[in-house]
Amino acid sequence: MVDKERRKKLALHLRHLSVGLISNDDFEEAVMDNVSDGWLPEQYYRSKLAKSDDDDPIIRPILELCWGLYDDTRNHKLIKSDVLTKDALKIISRCILFLHSDKEYEWPYLNMNNPLLRFSLKDLVLSVITLGHHYRNKREKHITSYYEWQKLGDYDVWPFFRKIDYQDQLTKQPFLNGQQTTGA
Repeated sequence: MVDKERRKKLALHLRHLSVGLISNDDFEEAVMDNVSDGWLPEQYYRSKLAKSDDDDPIIRPILELCWGLYDDTRNHKLIKSDVLTKDALKIISRCILFLHSDKEYEWPYLNMNNPLLRFSLKDLVLSVITLGHHYRNKREKHITSYYEWQKLGDYDVWPFFRKIDYQDQLTKQPFLNGQQTTGA
């Protein structure tokens, strides 16, 4: 399901965050107000909306990507020493372009967090008993899953699934195309 309204709002907030117009705290507040139904980006997966079939499947991966862009232990803008790299800005630009498209998100969900963050007490005990081998095995499986996931589509144009979809959307880009638009 494509949720155009939430996509456009997320694209606007992401654009403002990535170029340093708003702080990370302002970004989180804006997202909580009109994209994630009151949830912080890193906690959105816990929301009823994220768990429902009615949610636009691109929202969760983009929110998780956003959370990795800044230090959430302090209020700051992505400027000066916190400015994003050119590679990060390229990915953000593709995300914003995707969010302005009508394309369905086709990638299956993959949790990109370190498996240690999802460890149960049993996993922690097994890691201690095996002197870390249990954790290393879990981490290797996670890395292998990530590489297999990358092969499912044209990873170089993520969140687009195919390069042709990305190239097609470039011809319809909402910014700097000589047309005036209203809204975000």
